[in-house]
Amino acid sequence: MEIVLIVAKTHMQTGACIGGLTYSGKKSVRLLTERGLHYPEDTQFEVGQIWEMELRPKTSPVPPHIEDTYVCGERLIGQLASVREMLLQLVQPWRGGPEVLFDGLLVMGKRAAYIGRKRELPACSTGYWLPDRPLTLVYQHGKPYYRIDDDFGRIRRFSQGALHIHYGGFGMPVMHIRAQTLVRVSLSRWWVGPDTDEERCYLQLSGWYR
Repeated sequence: MEIVLIVAKTHMQTGACIGGLTYSGKKSVRLLTERGLHYPEDTQFEVGQIWEMELRPKTSPVPPHIEDTYVCGERLIGQLASVREMLLQLVQPWRGGPEVLFDGLLVMGKRAAYIGRKRELPACSTGYWLPDRPLTLVYQHGKPYYRIDDDFGRIRRFSQGALHIHYGGFGMPVMHIRAQTLVRVSLSRWWVGPDTDEERCYLQLSGWYR
């Protein structure tokens, strides 16, 4: 059995992606049902809960989503008052601009950052970040994004202009996320967008901790 802290709940096309962190191994997990399915949006799992779980790693996960894990049994045992405080004891967040995320392998395309199937893949698909600049809420086509401004032309693999990071969390978005706020970032599942024939995993923001 593992003690697991629920750290994120992210919208998907069908259901929710539940992010967890094990206490013993300080390991990030993406929780799936015993049948390998994503949980429904009305799942009992909520950020800040502590569960005792019987976990089984997914056989041959598709990189970079190596965190996929089956839940074969669970029991709620607690609720944290401060998720940020606990996370800072358990994880090593990335610090700096978006260029430091995911082994520095993100590529910029039309103001959205992604990992391409034809390029080198990072070692993981989830992580924590202390951004060195504030993030501001904007909407594109009715969907929430957080904008971070910089001259990305100075960084290899990034074009000039602002970066827009899709917000997929269940919590109500806030107008501003201050610099040095601990946030959780992840890479979406592989998909082919309308403007490319390449499978990509896009950078998304699933929550923040204060």
